[in-house]
Amino acid sequence: MFLFGEYTARLDSKRRFVLPTTLLSLLPEGHRGDFVLQTAPDPCLWLYPLQVWKNELEKIHQKINLFTPEGRNFLRLFQSGAQPVSLDTSGRLVLPKHFCDYANLKSELVLLGMKDRIEVWSYERYQRWKNQNDPHLSEWTEKFLGT
Repeated sequence: MFLFGEYTARLDSKRRFVLPTTLLSLLPEGHRGDFVLQTAPDPCLWLYPLQVWKNELEKIHQKINLFTPEGRNFLRLFQSGAQPVSLDTSGRLVLPKHFCDYANLKSELVLLGMKDRIEVWSYERYQRWKNQNDPHLSEWTEKFLGT
């Protein structure tokens, strides 16, 4: 699975939005209905297909030592910031209020395909982030992709 691209969506008064068809079509069959919503550090939201989330969580649990307080605390915080969500019959996802509050989601959303997950941003926050980081694109292209 490899998600990519920038898409827009509109959050309605019931905190629902439609995943754009073009983005949804990048997901393999069987990964297009059930998701896990996770708070992300930027702050935006990460939307994982359910099976990807399970695989990611398995990898994380293999790395973290549950016999240390830090390991247990990290996993509690990480996993408590996640919640399953599913597309309704109209192809919409409902975002819980506390997720909308965390990411400052109002009506206009930006969705970014990021390999195995979708980032969900408020339009305003994404534009601020993009304006701050666009000037670095050339430098980062050379640093990360140059030979």
